[in-house]
Amino acid sequence: MLVLHFLRRHGRLIFILTLVLVSFALLAQRPPKPAAFSFQHADKVAHIGVFFVLALTLHLAFRPRVWAGMLLLLLYGVAIEIIQHYVPGRGAELLDVVADMVGAATFYTAWWGSKRLGFFSR
Repeated sequence: MLVLHFLRRHGRLIFILTLVLVSFALLAQRPPKPAAFSFQHADKVAHIGVFFVLALTLHLAFRPRVWAGMLLLLLYGVAIEIIQHYVPGRGAELLDVVADMVGAATFYTAWWGSKRLGFFSR
């Protein structure tokens, strides 16, 4: 519970730092490609994980309604893809936005399930 208290207390700072790091990584001319991530559709898996974390930190920071959180993350994902279209060495893909929304939806589904099961009830 100490970790959860820390995350709730500093949620906005954590969200902002996460957003800055994600934005930098997604807009870099040469995105990082770890050797462990060299399988087909690895970028989609990365998008799912990144947007899961973004949804988590957004929720901890501002506690938006699910539809508002999903809409904000959708707008962010679309904006990133539009900007990537103009970055040399990068490209825009609709499937990246789909993967982004899968990651956000996975967080909100897990959050809803944990609420229903009584986790984090305090």
